[in-house]
Formats: sequence, C-alpha cells, structure tokens
Amino acid sequence: MSCTEKFPNHLINLIKTSKYVHLATASTDCVPSVSLMNYTYIPADKTFRSSPDQKDCFIIFATFNNTEKYINILSNPTVSLLFHDWVTANNLSVKKNSLSRSGTPMQEKESTPSATASAPQHPSKLLNLLQQLNQAELNEMSATIRGEAMPIDPGSEESLYYKDILLKTNPDAKVFIDSDKTVIVKVKIESAKVTDNENNTNIYK
Repeated sequence: MSCTEKFPNHLINLIKTSKYVHLATASTDCVPSVSLMNYTYIPADKTFRSSPDQKDCFIIFATFNNTEKYINILSNPTVSLLFHDWVTANNLSVKKNSLSRSGTPMQEKESTPSATASAPQHPSKLLNLLQQLNQAELNEMSATIRGEAMPIDPGSEESLYYKDILLKTNPDAKVFIDSDKTVIVKVKIESAKVTDNENNTNIYK
C-alpha cells in the first residue's frame, strides 16, 4: 500500500505544499537535534527509476556533509519530521514550487488577479514576507512523520535526479542544494500522526 493510499488527502496536501519541515535527529547517545529544512515530497510514481511495484514515498532534502544532523543520520537513521500548517502559503512571496504539472487548488488560487493584487510588494523580501504573514489565515493541523533516513551517494545518478527535483521545487535554496559539500538524503515515510487544534489525533501506519 502506497502513502497516497494509506494516508488521508489532507495529510498528503499538507506535505506537498508546506514550505519547510522541522527535522528531528538524534545521536547514538540520544542527544536530540532539530533543523528547519527545505524539502520535497516524492510520491511513489516519481521516485528514481520507479516501477509499478514501487510503493514507498519519500521526503528528500539536502544537507552539508559536516552538519550535526548528517552525522546523526549516519549513526541513527530513524528521524521525525514535523509539518505544521500554521499559516496558509497562498499569499507568501517565498513558497514551494509544485512537483506536479498541474497546480494544487491553493496554487491555482494564487494565480488569480485578486490573490496577487492584494499583496503589495516591498523592496525587502523579508519585510514583504512579514507583512504577508500578518495578513495570512490561520490553519488547524500539524503532522509528525516518522521514517528512515538514507543518504544517497553524491556521485550517483539517483543523487543527481533528486538534486534536480529539489532545485526545481526550492529554487531559493540553491546555496544549500547545489554545493560540493551537499548530500541528498531521502526519508522513507513509515508512519504519521496528525493533530488538529482541538487536540484530535489520528495515527496512520
């Protein structure tokens, strides 16, 4: 059973459209570390050399080979990823590009004149982002994904394949993705816990 079959649509949409993810790793001595990461969700049919039998979905991200999180992953590949839908990404100037050719309903809404006209541009990207955050709608869901992190050989075709996808979906993170020190890591999604603002929790495995 693939991720899209065992996870509800609202969870998949959250993973697809969130700009960042909080990545939790731990050392062999159980010392935790949390990092804010750019990432891309890879459905089963978009994986490297995917086949009809492919069922696993992945989260991919780039990290430098001298970081604490990378050292942790090498010794302890079990990780958690937190996706928190605390603001809508519709009107933010810094957002993720879609991996699919057709946009999500949220992205289609972005392309309408009213959506773009309502957000005046500011010379400073940061100030413009903060201004738009103040105008953004609050949402109600967070999800924690547990999985196995697998570093990919930087010289392999698989690494080049996923690096290209990361650059296309996160063009503003080029400095982190396109570096000689970069290692692409894929996380096999194994389970998920979803909680809403009324503390209703569902677990999916």
